[in-house]
Amino acid sequence: MKLHPLGLQVNWTKTKIQHVGEPRRTQSTVQVAAENVDLVDEFIYLGSLISHDGGSEAEILRRIGISRECFSLLEKNIWRSPILTDTKVYLYRTYILPVLLYGCETWTVSKTLAKRLDALDTWCLRKILRIPYTRHTTNDTVRSITGCLPVSEKVKSFRLRFFGHLARSAPEEDHHRVIATALRPPSDWRRPVGHPRPSWLRAIDEDV
Repeated sequence: MKLHPLGLQVNWTKTKIQHVGEPRRTQSTVQVAAENVDLVDEFIYLGSLISHDGGSEAEILRRIGISRECFSLLEKNIWRSPILTDTKVYLYRTYILPVLLYGCETWTVSKTLAKRLDALDTWCLRKILRIPYTRHTTNDTVRSITGCLPVSEKVKSFRLRFFGHLARSAPEEDHHRVIATALRPPSDWRRPVGHPRPSWLRAIDEDV
């Protein structure tokens, strides 16, 4: 292999080949350079779960689970402690929200997933304010007390900011050309038959 003269080696145990499109049915490995490499439907790259269908649902649900676990670990020593509520909210914004929103700039969020994100957020804020389930306190009241916007709104803001960064990049940059091609497809391109799938650019269009 061309890597050997450079003193480099492939770690085959960490190397994966992702299947794109419909889920694979039978084949689980592919042989590369006499090594068996796993053929996977999803894998974690740079901290984010990449799915074979290009969607964000699996990653969003994974982030919700991780964030809930992180929040619960601090419940005894932070959220139930006598420290000021403003301090608790600051700690929540500093330590929990970044875990939840990691990589959200690239998410395609459906209305259902947006509700899931906001539900976790309000659950955490109610825990911080120590509001029991028996008390009929609206989510608007909770957000008024804490000064926190819905998480789904934060996702939109981060996504638009990221799009602006891509749109302002130099025309010769690869990411700029990808966006330009997607916005202005070739004249002979035809959309596949059927209901269009949610996409990141459609989400941007809705955000605007």
